[in-house]
Amino acid sequence: MSARILNRDELLRLIDEAARDRRLIGPVRRGERTFYEAADRAAELDLDGPQCVYSPKAHFFPPEETLLTFERKSRSFVTHPVRHETPTALVAVRPCEIHGIRLLDHVFGAAPADEGYLARRRATFIIALDCFRPCRDEAFCGDLGTNTAHLGFDLMIRRLSDPEEGSRGAERFELTSATEDGASLLSRAGLGRTADRADLDAVRAYERSKASAFPCRLSCEADRLPEVAQRGYTSTVWERTAARCYSCGSCNLVCPTCYCFNLRDEVSLDGKSGARVREWDGCQLREFAVVAGGHNFRAAPAERLRHRVMRKASWIAQRTGLPGCVGCGRCDRACTAKISLVEILNTLAREQDHDHAGHS
Repeated sequence: MSARILNRDELLRLIDEAARDRRLIGPVRRGERTFYEAADRAAELDLDGPQCVYSPKAHFFPPEETLLTFERKSRSFVTHPVRHETPTALVAVRPCEIHGIRLLDHVFGAAPADEGYLARRRATFIIALDCFRPCRDEAFCGDLGTNTAHLGFDLMIRRLSDPEEGSRGAERFELTSATEDGASLLSRAGLGRTADRADLDAVRAYERSKASAFPCRLSCEADRLPEVAQRGYTSTVWERTAARCYSCGSCNLVCPTCYCFNLRDEVSLDGKSGARVREWDGCQLREFAVVAGGHNFRAAPAERLRHRVMRKASWIAQRTGLPGCVGCGRCDRACTAKISLVEILNTLAREQDHDHAGHS
């Protein structure tokens, strides 16, 4: 793993070099919020702003996309796959989002592999941005260990000076590579310098500061979450909390690890051609579990809420070995009913600790 120390001007020049033959996507400020959007140059990106409203998931797994077109030939149909990949430099992806992308890699890379997703993934050069403190009050990535990432990106930026202290001219950034493509860019750009003793001291100070900057928001250890969720299956917390739920699906929409989708065929009026379209779906929507005949096997909001929490806290991790929730806090922030995933998990843990104390 190679590393360089860059100032802000050099960092922006490095990002521009990464995007020289690629589309540039990164955090762009829109009023008080930021979004992962296309930019013409690195100077347009907000590298010091808050967490983006949406994760970069949509770049790899679009909210709506045409998977294939088809046309009728004699008595059969001929299909034509549609590919959408564009060489892209995706910048300032946070560690929790890297963990979310790694889960999507696992899901869409498993047989039968989603070639469209994998093509977009291969065409993307990722420059991650490490968090030295929580980016939102709702975040609980420190509890889950997803505030740090070592895989799933090409370059990692670590800010060795606080942007709120001192002048920008004195800022230092450590750039480390995690792939051959990342190391190649660092070498080709020829920017910055190797770390000296003062830089190494700054790196150690950064790591010490980061270790104490993320508060514990969960009342149990992260490795207990699957058990806590499973043992809480019959808890009354689901009905009590779901009484406030509007079933709007906002939590699904902003989540970096939700990957459910629906397929529909759009057919021409003469029935001779059409397209198969994929669109995001969400388990909190009333119609999500409706099947043929109109039966809804999760008709009650409490059943849908429990299903979502079970997937995030238990089932996905059991199936993949990767976290189903990365602790970004977006669902808590997006929920208009103020339903908190952290509060649900803490309530379940307290109920079980109380029951255990009562039987001991």
